[in-house]
Amino acid sequence: MSSSKPGRNDPCPCGSGKKYKACHAAEDRARAAAPSAAPHPLAADLKAAMELLGDPDVSKLSRALDHLGSLLAKWGPAPSLRFDSAAFDAHLTQAFEALPDTVEQNPAQAHRELLIGTVRQFGTRAFLDAFRAAVLQRAVESGLSPEDRQALCVAALLSSPSSKGTFRPEDIPVLDVVFDVQFREWCTQHHELANKFEALTRFAEDELSPEVLDALNKAREGNMDALLQHVQSDPRIIERITREAKERATRVEAKLRERSTPPLFTPEEELWFTCVLWEPLRAVKGSATSETTRRAAVENLIRAVKGALDSELLSGMLERLRQKARDTSLDEATRTWFTDAAIAVEAEPSRMVMAALFTASQEAVGRSAEEMVMLADIKARPVWTPEDFEPYRKLLEDMGLPTAAARIRRCQDWLSEHPIALAPESA
Repeated sequence: MSSSKPGRNDPCPCGSGKKYKACHAAEDRARAAAPSAAPHPLAADLKAAMELLGDPDVSKLSRALDHLGSLLAKWGPAPSLRFDSAAFDAHLTQAFEALPDTVEQNPAQAHRELLIGTVRQFGTRAFLDAFRAAVLQRAVESGLSPEDRQALCVAALLSSPSSKGTFRPEDIPVLDVVFDVQFREWCTQHHELANKFEALTRFAEDELSPEVLDALNKAREGNMDALLQHVQSDPRIIERITREAKERATRVEAKLRERSTPPLFTPEEELWFTCVLWEPLRAVKGSATSETTRRAAVENLIRAVKGALDSELLSGMLERLRQKARDTSLDEATRTWFTDAAIAVEAEPSRMVMAALFTASQEAVGRSAEEMVMLADIKARPVWTPEDFEPYRKLLEDMGLPTAAARIRRCQDWLSEHPIALAPESA
C-alpha cells in the first residue's frame, strides 16, 4: 500500500472499494488534528535535577538534600516518607543497648554505624519504590517553590538505584536523609515522653515503686535509659502518661481563661515574651488571606516561642510554680492550680506559654504599687525602646530582684535591635 496520501476521489487504501472521502478521510483528518500528548508536569524539573546530579560542584547536591530534609521534617511522619515507625523504634532501642561504653570517645563514628545499620535494615528496594512515588506525588502539589520541586526530583532520581550490580542502601544518600529526620523525631519523642513521665510523677513519688524511683533518680542525673526502658516496658504506662498529660494541659488552658486564675508569668517574663514574639505574632495576624503564608507564619511563631524559652527562664518559672504549689498560705484550689501548671509547663512548655500569652484573662501583676504604676506606663507607650525600660530595670534592682532586672536588661538588648511599635504614634 502506498504511503502517499490518497486524493479525495481515489480508492481508499484500506481496500474497501469505496472512495477515500467516503471511507477513512474523516478519521485520518481527526487523527492528524489531535494534539500531541501533554508533557509530564515535572519534565523540566526532572531534567534540571538530572543535570544537578552530574554537576561537579557537589555542594549544590548537598544543599538540595538538606532542603529535602527540611521538607520531610516540616511535613512530619507520613506514609512512605518514613521507615516503619514501630520497627524503627524497636531497632534503635536494641541498637542503643548494644552500643559500647566507649561511645562518648567517638560519637560521630557511633552515629555513622547506627545510620548504616538502620538503612541496611529498612532501605529496601520496596521502600525506595514507595518513597519515589510519594515524593513525585508531593512534587506536583501546588504552592511549592522551585527549590522544593528540585529537592523532590533529586530525591526521586536518587531513589531509583540501578538493578545491576550490588545493592548497597548505605550508598543511597536519600536514605541518609530519611534516617536523620526520623532519628531526630525519635529522640525528641523519647525525650518528651521521659519529661512527661517525670512531670507526671513529680508530685506523687510516695506512690511509686522502688524501681521507678531509681529510674527517676538516674534520669535526673542525666541517664534517661532506665526511665525510658521502664516507660516502654508497659504500654499502659505510655497510655496513662499521654492521657493524663493531655487532660492536665486542657485543664490548665481552661483555667487560664478564668478571671480568678492567678497569672502564670511574672511582669518581667511577660514583657520578655511580648518583645520577642511581637513581630512573629503580627506576621500570623497579617497572613490570614493565604493558607501557605499563614502556615509559614505559624511555624515561625512556634520557633520563636521555643527560642524565647531559654533554660534560665524555664527553670525559674518551674521553681516559682512549685513553690506556690507548696505554699500553705494559699487555699487548696489555688495550690492545685499551681501544681497542675507546674507539671503542664514542664511537660509541654511551648504549648503552655502560648496558652498563657494568647488566652489568659489575667496579666502579670506588679509586686508593689510603684511597680504596677511603672508597668502601666510602659504598656501605655506606643513605641518601646531600651530607654523606656531603664527606670523599671533600676526599680527591680532597688527591690532586690537581680534576676528580674537581668531579664529586663535582655529586653533592652532585644529592643536595641528590634524596637516595637505597639500602636501608631500620635501626631
